[in-house]
Amino acid sequence: MILDELLAIPADATTATIQGVEMQIISADQADKMLEADTNNEKTHECILKNGRFLFESENGELTTLYKVHN
Repeated sequence: MILDELLAIPADATTATIQGVEMQIISADQADKMLEADTNNEKTHECILKNGRFLFESENGELTTLYKVHN
């Protein structure tokens, strides 16, 4: 499950690969713009966890992109 895999990423990690997708680092501004552009929450999903803020996109239940938001 993606949530378990995200929780396994160390808080200070700048690289990680989940389900074959490499995590990219983005700014909070970039993340906010992505979320604003997806007003129906259909494409971009956000998880705020103890180890960081993550955005991800999936297609047909498969992870396609993963972002960690740098504060």
